[in-house]
Formats: sequence, C-alpha cells, structure tokens
Amino acid sequence: MKRTLAALTTLAAAAGGILAGAPAASAADGYCTTSSGISRGAYWVFVPTTSGGSTSCVMGSGSSGEAVDALQAALILCYGMDVGGRDGVYGAKTEAAVRSLQRATGQTADGVYGPNTRNVVEWRWTGNAGGGKCERL
Repeated sequence: MKRTLAALTTLAAAAGGILAGAPAASAADGYCTTSSGISRGAYWVFVPTTSGGSTSCVMGSGSSGEAVDALQAALILCYGMDVGGRDGVYGAKTEAAVRSLQRATGQTADGVYGPNTRNVVEWRWTGNAGGGKCERL
C-alpha cells in the first residue's frame, strides 16, 4: 500500500511538472475562426486566421466556418482534392485531404491544419483582371 501511494505521488508530481512546463493557452496562436484577405500586388486570397488576424492558427476535425471554407477552396482549386464540397465543415474528407497534402510535403500526416501545414499550402490567388494562380503565402 505504501509503495502504491508513493508511486502515485511520484506520478502526480511528474505530471504536475509536465503541465507546469506547458505554455499557457494564451501563448498559443489559437484556432482559425475567420478568414482574412491578403494581397500581393494585383492578386489577393482569403486564408484562415484567428479573430486577431494571425494566420498561424489551428483547425481539425469538428472545426467549421469561413476559415475551413478558405482551406477547402485551396485544396479543391489548387490540388484538385475531394473535400466533400465547400461546406465550411472540417469533416472526414477535408481531414483526409490535409493528411494527403501533409504526406506529400514530408510532414507528419495528422490531418490537423496548423502553422506547419499552412506554410506548404498553395492558395488560389485571384487577379484583379480575372485569372489566378496557386502559390504559397
């Protein structure tokens, strides 16, 4: 009994140390909750962002909204991937498309869109005179 109690105490102390060393939630970039227009010369694109405008945000299974729609647009228009349609819902097909993109770019294929994945996505940039091109931010 004493050994079990000692082991649990040690485990609790170790877990407390791990949790204490983790960054505070406010230090994280946050979740993609909206999309923002970014321009580059005569071209512009909508990309997922946090409510504060950071493009280093996170989405995954269960996310929804205009940020997911912006990602789905890039996956469809620039990669020809099947995401189950542009419905703004990060469902199984969107997750599978993100995994495929992650594998193709040498990332860990976890299906979660975050800053590392954002850095390899080609977005559909639309020109003022029509037309467009796919390239990274």
